[in-house]
Amino acid sequence: MDPVRSSLAGGVAATAVLLVFLLALDVVLGGTNLFVFATFTSLCAVGGPPYCELGSPAATLLTYTWFALLFAVAWPLLFGGFTWGLPGESGIAHGLAFGLVLWSGYVVVVLFSIGFGGESLAENLPFLTVTLLSYLVYGIVLGGGYDHFAHHRTFLSEETPS
Repeated sequence: MDPVRSSLAGGVAATAVLLVFLLALDVVLGGTNLFVFATFTSLCAVGGPPYCELGSPAATLLTYTWFALLFAVAWPLLFGGFTWGLPGESGIAHGLAFGLVLWSGYVVVVLFSIGFGGESLAENLPFLTVTLLSYLVYGIVLGGGYDHFAHHRTFLSEETPS
């Protein structure tokens, strides 16, 4: 498969695993309350107060659409374009590095909101830990899926696809 289709196929697989992982975390941490999934996919940080309430059908549809497009299309295409520049020799190592890069962007947003919102790092630490694990799982599956579907490490490698 070419790099674009390989990264998209890996992205769909990684998004499915991420979704199951987040729902499992919700069951373990919150019972029937889907707090982790709802917060992880919240448009509140992006769209502001109108999107902070998941009760409206429009906000819910936008949230799920945003989640699917971001994790199944946008991040995988970015990964496919820059995977050769990430540290490591395997797709899994590249995926871990990519997951850390995505998570570090999330941490910057959280730290920025802590500075202006009056929240403390201690209040956000459990959720930062959950998001770290989530992004690492996503990255591992994305990188491994990319390698599996591409049948080679990168399109710049000297290996020929089988």
